[in-house]
Amino acid sequence: MTRRARSATSRRPPAQAAPAARRPADEPRTVAVVSAAPAWRWLLPPIVALVTLAVFWPVLGHQFLDWDDDVTLVNNPEFRGLGWANLRWMLTATLMGHWTPATWLTFAADHLVWGMDPRGYHLTSLLLHAATAVGLYFVALRLLRATMIGSERALRWGALAAALVFAIHPLRVETVAWMTERRDVTSSLWFMLTVLAYLVAATATGARRRWWLVGSLAAYALAGASKAIVMTLPVVLILLDVYPLGRLGPRWRDWVAPKARPVWLEKIPYAVLALGTAVMAIYAQRGFAEDLGGQPLVSRIAVALYGLAFYVWKMLVPWPISPLYQMPARVDPMAGPMLAAAAAVVAISGVVFWLRRRWPAGLAVWLSYAVLLAPVSGLTQSGPQLVAARYSYLSCLGFAVLLGALVVWLARRAEAGRGQGWARAGGAVAIAALVGLGALSWQQVWIWRDSETLWSYVVAAEPAAPIGHNNLGFVYLNQGRLEEAERELLIAARLSPEWDLVHTNLAVLLVRQGRIREAGEARVQLGYMLLKHGKYQAAVELFQKEVAARPDDAGAHNNLGAGLLLRGDAAAAIEQFEQALRLNPGHEQARRNLAKARQR
Repeated sequence: MTRRARSATSRRPPAQAAPAARRPADEPRTVAVVSAAPAWRWLLPPIVALVTLAVFWPVLGHQFLDWDDDVTLVNNPEFRGLGWANLRWMLTATLMGHWTPATWLTFAADHLVWGMDPRGYHLTSLLLHAATAVGLYFVALRLLRATMIGSERALRWGALAAALVFAIHPLRVETVAWMTERRDVTSSLWFMLTVLAYLVAATATGARRRWWLVGSLAAYALAGASKAIVMTLPVVLILLDVYPLGRLGPRWRDWVAPKARPVWLEKIPYAVLALGTAVMAIYAQRGFAEDLGGQPLVSRIAVALYGLAFYVWKMLVPWPISPLYQMPARVDPMAGPMLAAAAAVVAISGVVFWLRRRWPAGLAVWLSYAVLLAPVSGLTQSGPQLVAARYSYLSCLGFAVLLGALVVWLARRAEAGRGQGWARAGGAVAIAALVGLGALSWQQVWIWRDSETLWSYVVAAEPAAPIGHNNLGFVYLNQGRLEEAERELLIAARLSPEWDLVHTNLAVLLVRQGRIREAGEARVQLGYMLLKHGKYQAAVELFQKEVAARPDDAGAHNNLGAGLLLRGDAAAAIEQFEQALRLNPGHEQARRNLAKARQR
């Protein structure tokens, strides 16, 4: 089936100056299919892939990191094979709080080919990222054809720009270079194929349309099985139905009209898959997530608004980008950065809403950005990070398409002989910007080369983040650089005095230095601090380790008994106090504690 190709001479007077829709908002949009395309047009997708590979090529020399890679891959034998036991584990595992069977399959394939050579794993992640960028090229091309008038050359250059801006932006580095985040590039590739198949189905009819919808649903199922972050995709499809596809009108009453019923019915399978993905995400996070439960609602909202502003800012100003932006112990909604972010979000929202009739693309992109970011916003925060570059991978796709639309607008003006000087200047700026983004990403890639390089950078960029100091100290500890390890671990303990992991690392360090008594004292002091702050279970677990390490120490049994008593387990506490007195009948604290326990 062929349709008339658009040309530079078949244009209407523009409805507005900005790159956006050229049709009334309530008129259905159609996507043109070009036939007999010159050969150069088919070179553009390979160019996207080759440029992406070139910018990220240094990752092939990177190592696995001691930031979750050790848990997910290095010390995990379960994924290493495609036998029934391996497949069953992949289907049911919720390791690190994620249910990602499709991603585990890619790791299993890597192991079959590469063993545990990190170069092969990084190559797979890089190829998946390049494939996602190529997928965005075709998605952007269809969206630009549906919303803009211009020659096929201009539209394809716009799609090329959109794909490259997405692919080589420094915000992508974390997702590509960090092996644990394979789940992002895997889910994003299936996400892109879901949207692409949906856009094709929107212009197809009959059996062809049904098969494209089936393909879109299959891709979405695989996306959800790769990472749950795609759970809000059905809402994005609805936004596409409003603009640019025009299958739903801009007025609310159009959404409940009889002609809109098929649009809603076809969303039911997507909604079912999204609900299943959300349920599995909640199941996987049980007992694992470090959330914002201790933060009041106003602080949660502040974090969500901060994230909305942060990724837009980093899209425009992509340096520096830290691998870790650690959540503060208490979020102050009235802090300067929080207030500035909230003001920026309110301002942007007001502007795009005000311009929604003249520039519907702005509102559509802004809403899709917020929707895609919602699963990792402050309202549903999981993990120790305030924001993270990897969260921009899907959410910022729309901004890349907007930049592609700007390229189409400039190219169209140049072809029309209007403002050619400005068009040339804009083209030069666009090329320079892409070169700059590639150079920054190349530099950012090296930060992820190995654990020492990564955490040294984090400590320099975020000196108040205890995770950075602890992890760098752990690297030094493994390397036998004990003095440097002690320096970093002591800083981490000062920044986060209640964090049990840093005290455990300190105890290991002290043992390695032969300072056995100090090691025990460090763990005991941590236990006391946990009890003081009401963290009884954590204190009990710590004291249990002390008892296992020093079973003949009356003080260790007394401490465990104190933790058990405060936790409400008086019978178990009495056993520990009695054992302490058997080991040391003169242990007065154990005697007093025993008397208190018997009074319960």
